[in-house]
Order: sequence, then structure tokens, then C-alpha cells
Amino acid sequence: MPTPLFRWGRWMTTAMAVWLGGSSCLAQAASEPPKSTLLYTLNTSCRLRGAPAVPCVVQAVDVGEATEYRHQIGKATITYRIFDEPYVRIEGLNPSTKNWGPARNATIQFATNELCFNDQALCVVNPNYLNSVREAAGSAFVGRERMGLAFGSQGRVEVVCFDKGCDRLLEEMGR
Repeated sequence: MPTPLFRWGRWMTTAMAVWLGGSSCLAQAASEPPKSTLLYTLNTSCRLRGAPAVPCVVQAVDVGEATEYRHQIGKATITYRIFDEPYVRIEGLNPSTKNWGPARNATIQFATNELCFNDQALCVVNPNYLNSVREAAGSAFVGRERMGLAFGSQGRVEVVCFDKGCDRLLEEMGR
């Protein structure tokens, strides 16, 4: 079951609730912890820091305004979350401090359905998520094999590259 990258329906629902319920609705929402809903579980493979792929389980969970992707690899859990409001951004959970921090970069190999974060510290095969990315993009991704993203200090996408453009970008950065 693909998970949509953009959840415009949630924005519309929130806007309508504020308009109809006023500030009391906002005060109640602020005091309640975000509800979580399991979207799907995927048995797949993951790689850590360039090591060979091993079996892992990915849970996609809708939590408040984000979708969390929890990667269970052996006894370790690595979690990233994606927000789409007020802009698209990705954050990773530091397991030792329990704090969220922005991802530095991500790469996607569409042919193998592999998504990697932070210089390939974590790579996961996730056709569900990547197919939803392709669906959301429409014809813009037709024929694309690779995509690279670099994030700023707030986790917001600052640079996007495709295919050979990613190689050219890395060459320019090396100059």
C-alpha cells in the first residue's frame, strides 16, 4: 500500500477544524499527544554503513504531522520521519539522546527501489515508499534512475539532482 508523500487532506481537515471549532479545538489538540496509525509493515533488506544487506522490517507509522519509518535491523531500530508541512523535511532519531535531527542527504536508486540516508549510513529497499514518490511526481520522474537530495540545517531540501546530474554536482563540489 503506497504511502502518499504529500498529505493535503490532513491540511484541509485541520483548516476546517480551526475554522469550525475556533481556538478551543487548537488548545485541545496541543494538550494531546499525537495519535499514531500503522500504515504498513514491510519485510525487506537494509544495509548499514556499506555493509552487505541483511533482513530488516520497516514500519511506516503516521504520527501527528509526520510519517515515521522505523527500520528494525537485528536488535537495532533506526528511525527517520518525513514532514510535508510547512515544507518537506526529513529528520533522523538519535537513539542514544532520543532527539530528532535533520538528515544531511538522501539518495534514491529507482531501479533497485533503494533509499539511503546520510552518506549511506542506512540504505533500505522500500518499493512502497518509492512508488508513492513516483506517483506524487507524475511524469517528472519518468525515465529517472537516480535522485539525490541534500538537506539544510533545518532538514529542508536545498539541492536536488537526477541521474548524471548527481555526478556533475559531486564533481563541482570537489573543485
